[in-house]
Amino acid sequence: MSKFKKRISNMSNTTTTKPINPTVIFKHLTPPEEGYGYLRDVQTEFLDNWSGVRGRRDIVGKLNTGAGKTLIALLMLKSKLNEGYGPAVYLCPDRQLVKQAVEQADIFNIPVKTIQYSSNERAEFPIEFLNGEAILICTFERLFNGRSIFGVGGYYTREIQEIGTLVVDDAHSCIKKARQQSTITIPNTYDAYSKIFSLFEDDLHQQGAGLLASIKAGESSISQMIPYWSWHKQRTTIINILGELLKEEDPAVLYSWGIIGDELNQCECYISSSSIEITPMKLPIQQIPSFHQAKHRFFLSATFSDDSKLLNELGVDRSAIENPIEPEDKGDVGERLIITPKRYHMELEDYRMRAFIADYARDQNVVVIVPNMEKSKMWEKFHAKVVTKDNINDATERLKSSVGNLMIFVARYDGIDLAGDACRVLVLDGMPTATTNRDKHHQIVRQDSPIFNAQVAETIEQGLGRAVRSGSDFCNVFILDNALIKFMFNKNNQPFFAPETLAQIKFGQTIFDGEQPETSEEALEEVKSATESVLNRDPEWRSFHKQLILDVNKDHMEQNSFLLNLAENFSKAVDLFIDEKYEAGTNEFLTYIDQHKELLSDIDKAWYTQVAASFIYPVNSSRANDLQVKAKNQYRRVLKPLTPNYSKLTRSRGKQSEIIKKWLENYGDGSDVYIAIEDMITNFRFSPDIVYHVFEKAVHDIGSFLGFGSAQPETDENDGPDNLWIPEGDENVLIEAKSQSIADKIPRGDVGQLLHSIEWYKQRYGAKQECIPIIIHPSNKTEDNAHPPENARVMDMNKLNEFRQSLLAFGKALSSKTPSTWTEKEIHQQLVEHNLHEGNLFKKYTKELK
Repeated sequence: MSKFKKRISNMSNTTTTKPINPTVIFKHLTPPEEGYGYLRDVQTEFLDNWSGVRGRRDIVGKLNTGAGKTLIALLMLKSKLNEGYGPAVYLCPDRQLVKQAVEQADIFNIPVKTIQYSSNERAEFPIEFLNGEAILICTFERLFNGRSIFGVGGYYTREIQEIGTLVVDDAHSCIKKARQQSTITIPNTYDAYSKIFSLFEDDLHQQGAGLLASIKAGESSISQMIPYWSWHKQRTTIINILGELLKEEDPAVLYSWGIIGDELNQCECYISSSSIEITPMKLPIQQIPSFHQAKHRFFLSATFSDDSKLLNELGVDRSAIENPIEPEDKGDVGERLIITPKRYHMELEDYRMRAFIADYARDQNVVVIVPNMEKSKMWEKFHAKVVTKDNINDATERLKSSVGNLMIFVARYDGIDLAGDACRVLVLDGMPTATTNRDKHHQIVRQDSPIFNAQVAETIEQGLGRAVRSGSDFCNVFILDNALIKFMFNKNNQPFFAPETLAQIKFGQTIFDGEQPETSEEALEEVKSATESVLNRDPEWRSFHKQLILDVNKDHMEQNSFLLNLAENFSKAVDLFIDEKYEAGTNEFLTYIDQHKELLSDIDKAWYTQVAASFIYPVNSSRANDLQVKAKNQYRRVLKPLTPNYSKLTRSRGKQSEIIKKWLENYGDGSDVYIAIEDMITNFRFSPDIVYHVFEKAVHDIGSFLGFGSAQPETDENDGPDNLWIPEGDENVLIEAKSQSIADKIPRGDVGQLLHSIEWYKQRYGAKQECIPIIIHPSNKTEDNAHPPENARVMDMNKLNEFRQSLLAFGKALSSKTPSTWTEKEIHQQLVEHNLHEGNLFKKYTKELK
């Protein structure tokens, strides 16, 4: 060793005090490349704020995409190592982000290690990690699984690894990973699937004969939760079935059993045509002591639309959630123009815009995110490449290395990083749809619940964040599909978006500042001009967008303490249930629901009443049934009780015009009203491709919109007509829907169903309460051996199309001015003019059935 290096070494060894201030640590780093020698303002601000609260066990950090989260996380962990709180772990949602974190650490010479994989030997922790000399970077799943290398509580497959400090990056994605790792999923190809299905087949039939038939027929959108009373009774049999899989070390059970094997009493079971899922009400995070007992835990994310999940799913301290570190510096927000063509002119239909957008793929990368494969077919004619989990790595690499690509990502709203030229035009085409059985069931049962809608908004926001990954990045975002537009521009849903995102949405909402183009051609030219301004880095646009973000006021986005209270009380109730304190858990949770009933929608009151019923069932099945009946009467989509006692459907409160006026309050712009009505009738048409329950849901929604009491007795009670409308007048309306029929005449069996529904109605409402029985069928003639009742009517192909056109015309009339300016008198006049007033509607759009 030269004397020069020897002197450096000796002086370095005399410096024994390691700095713990992260910004000071950064100054001691030696990045090899120019341009890395300083922290951005937003990073410095965040780390200074973190230093002030570094002693807390749980800390939540909210940073915009591109703010430099990775370096912030590494500096926090290095700081805690220097302080003596090791070992330290950096947890990422996927291997791609692990790779990026390692690369970032290498740039700044921060010592990190990864777990080496070997097919022949068990994986071991690097000694540098164990000694607190280096940060371990791995996926969240590596820690959180039933065979974790970090150890699992109650299972001595591995010794428990103590953790001093951990960072969970992209925490919103890791929450999903934790739920996935805590779920047993049994594919329909397994014998175990058939055994469990047979075990609960009668229960599925009791919940709905049509529902059971749909699952057997392979309908992918249907998922049913097994009633908690049946799950409780069959738990021993279930354990035996799962035990056989466990003996064979089957992956379907192996990596989840250590987490939920002892928690099946608090699990729920969901059955679909493709799989059976067994998942806990509350994640048993105590089964992963390295996570649960870590001395310091830091959670970072760009997206927290529903902060309550941090408490409910990961057990994060409430005060950390309510007091996140969130920099005031907004210079890291890239330029994003959110364009919603149909709001600018009704003739800018999706099919027309797809061709317009695809044209940009000549010299730009265009990325489209769709909810399912069916939606991807809309882009086939443009020779788009469909991207699934099987080819996603190749696709993302191609986007990063070339331009002129048009790629369709199926249900990939997070987990892909498309910075810079990788994506200059992003399209969200369709509402996100659920992928797990649990989420599919919630999507059906809890549709329009504000609590559920917050989760949907989070998914949409994650999709919007796939492009524009830094403050210098830019992108155009097109929003297609009526259902997605309706959701994003419904005033009740907009508070669920982050403040900066909401500002961009609202600017896109009023892009022409009230000067609406008169023709669709003019509107398309304006859209093109706006798009080119972004792509060409127009100085005025850039300056405007910068000011738009700087002007964002976050006060209106304060944490919703009610959702946190709900999550906290739910979590406590589940803990009491697990501890077999059934009465206490039920009573405390019911008390909370009752005290906050004004803040809960009818959907959520019913859902949580059902949850309370499941808590008490093990010790008091009679009270559980009473609570389930109450839940069912509050909202008819929840489980059907063992001993039903249904209340009659009542009329909606108010006149048609009054109810429609209230509905209009959800929207701020007339175009949104038209889009919402157009979306409502999308599936209200004859087609063998529209599944019966989707058509019946459309009938239900149209009835509700028109101000009628609206229900689906066959779905809700497994008896009665497909649909029931209760207008304000003296006659109620029974509806049997045969939307998938291709028969030339109405068969005897369909008429028989109508007759049965009439008998059901008489038993429920009494013979004196008159009704109009209607069958919706493409034909208006019955078979010779069918004998319909005298007052029966039919809505055939022509009448249904007339009804659809009148609804659209009514929507167009309502869109002609600001929704809030309509009076009840004016709405009533429009109802009469379009033959939608109940006094004329049923005769106008049906004819006598013969």
